Amino acid sequence: MENHSLKRLIRLSDEYEAYTLKNRREIHKNPELSFQEFRTAALVCRELDALSIPWEKSPVEPGIIAQIDSGRPGKLLMLRADMDALPIQEENDLEFRSERENVMHACGHDVHTANLLTVARILNEMKDCFNGRVKLVFQPGEESGGGGRRMIEQGLLDEKPDACIGLHVFPWTQGKLVIGSGYLTAFSDGCTVKIHGKAAHSSTLEEGVDAIGIAAAIVTALNSVAARNISPMENSTLNVGKIAGGSAPNIIASECELSIMMRNITPDAREVMMEKINSISKGIAEAMGGSCEISFRQGYPSVYNDPEFTAFVTDTVENHREVLYDGIVEIPEHYLLTGSQARLIAEDFGFYSRQVPSCFIQVGTGVYAPAHSSRFMVDENCIKLCTRLMAAAALRFLSM
Repeated sequence: MENHSLKRLIRLSDEYEAYTLKNRREIHKNPELSFQEFRTAALVCRELDALSIPWEKSPVEPGIIAQIDSGRPGKLLMLRADMDALPIQEENDLEFRSERENVMHACGHDVHTANLLTVARILNEMKDCFNGRVKLVFQPGEESGGGGRRMIEQGLLDEKPDACIGLHVFPWTQGKLVIGSGYLTAFSDGCTVKIHGKAAHSSTLEEGVDAIGIAAAIVTALNSVAARNISPMENSTLNVGKIAGGSAPNIIASECELSIMMRNITPDAREVMMEKINSISKGIAEAMGGSCEISFRQGYPSVYNDPEFTAFVTDTVENHREVLYDGIVEIPEHYLLTGSQARLIAEDFGFYSRQVPSCFIQVGTGVYAPAHSSRFMVDENCIKLCTRLMAAAALRFLSM
């Protein structure tokens, strides 16, 4: 990326900062739950129209897909932002606090949407500086339902991008960046084990098969799966979070149901865990005279940061960090964490990263309160850093 292009990008990020904050605050005041983001989508369409950026509605409503075409042949880069909020009552005392009861942007998706609009505005103005095209994805339903998966099923990636970038704000020190390589988040999957026994009166235990007793034995056995069957380096967890069964204290339960959550960083660990849940549960149930049915519910896949593309993004940050941070915050000590940075959180961006070389950038925007809490906040000074990071990586990628 030429120095004059970077300087122009920085100037535009300064010029459009008020535009970013205006959009962010409007979205924050009017949060919408997953697949209900129609007002947010209307704001996105309004701004894209004002910028003369062509867009279309996704078959997965109310998602929006837009495109910036340089008019010259080149690569296709996809940029994604999520739009939905959470069912939480906001407790922050802000001028632009949520005006909707029990709905709040407690995970920063308002920032992501407003940021992508500003990135689009900058790139659209700088079309003379790159080749190829930029696809802009404003995605619904990240928090609940896997909007990314649905959009992909409806053809979003029929034309495969050369690369994809996502960005997420986190309640860390202002300006701290995590751009890990390889697996970044966890596969999050659910499982239900339905145990079948035989009812009997507690005075004649020998006539029944205790489904609750079988469930207890299965829970005890499953609690050792992660520790004994998967390497501790894999960061896997298995939790039996709910158990339901029985009808009365003097009746041997004929049915019992376990609800399980699994988190695995790698596909191999995930496969081992599923196999062990299946074999252990069925083996114990049969040994105790009962039976069981097991059903798995596929959740979000692990986000995978393509090592080569992620190294490219990291190199962009390291080579231009003084300029990127200028006028925003002082560069924190150990400001950039790279390499293995896997955590057991779940993120819809994993659906994209499984099919396209991707980089998921995590940006610290202030230590106020945890994400998904009623006092989650973002230092608005840091939003411009998000804009510069995404725009600079996009511009450099499409100008090579």
